[in-house]
Amino acid sequence: MTTEARSLSGALRTATSVYRQKGVRELLRTGFEYAISRPRLHPRLHWWLASGYYRRRCANDVADYDPPVDPFRLEWVSPDRIRRHTRREYPPYRDRLKRFGAVQSGDWDVRNAPPEDPTYGGPPASLFVSETFEDSVLYRSFEAHFEDGVPWAETELVGEALRLVSEPSPERVWHECRTEADVRRRCADLDDLYERIERDGYRSQRQRLGTDPNVGFRHCLRHEMTVDVGRDGDLLVVCGKHRLAVAKLLGLERVPVVFLVRHESWMDRRAALARRSRRLDHPDVPAADE
Repeated sequence: MTTEARSLSGALRTATSVYRQKGVRELLRTGFEYAISRPRLHPRLHWWLASGYYRRRCANDVADYDPPVDPFRLEWVSPDRIRRHTRREYPPYRDRLKRFGAVQSGDWDVRNAPPEDPTYGGPPASLFVSETFEDSVLYRSFEAHFEDGVPWAETELVGEALRLVSEPSPERVWHECRTEADVRRRCADLDDLYERIERDGYRSQRQRLGTDPNVGFRHCLRHEMTVDVGRDGDLLVVCGKHRLAVAKLLGLERVPVVFLVRHESWMDRRAALARRSRRLDHPDVPAADE
């Protein structure tokens, strides 16, 4: 059976299952999402259709503010501006297609540590979240490996991953790793990532749209570096931590980010500045001519 035939067969099985369990409406929704999952049409038309559809399905609270905000806006920012992790419930990247454009009040941006979802079976927050990004186990391990030449297995991050996969019933401990071989492959992938960015520079996922048939709207949003915006405009990393660490270590001037959840106080501040026709030098505030 060819790859195309297998793909079609899998799609038909999924469609049958959705229809039997959830009915015609859900089948139509799932079918449309599948149809726009890859840019089979012109990339710009694909993006227009997909962004219009998901704008109605995501939180998009930002549409209620003046000036309104594109929930899928991408901006290039200095990695130095991203100093902390978001403190929303860990893992904060779950169901993120539904969260784009969300506005939330509360202390989620300033509390000392995020609460953990008790149903999550992935890597512990302690490997990635710390007071500052550069204090994290992940960043310190990257720094030790790429700047000091420490073998991956001797870094704190990989040492802990290897310990976790050795347990009798290992959960996902690090990017779907379940065995020592998985961890070694993940390390090799990170070496390749570092070398590729050092050689070719950092490309946004949207720059791949139209050149890679597997890259569409959903892929771009799921695989782009993602940040929340705190009450004072702080950029708080949600996902893309590995790429952010590489960007910082390579001293890159800019990286592309998309914005997920914004604090209500930040949105009120943006609106107040707009009413007074004042400009704020911040990546989440578009220039007057945009």
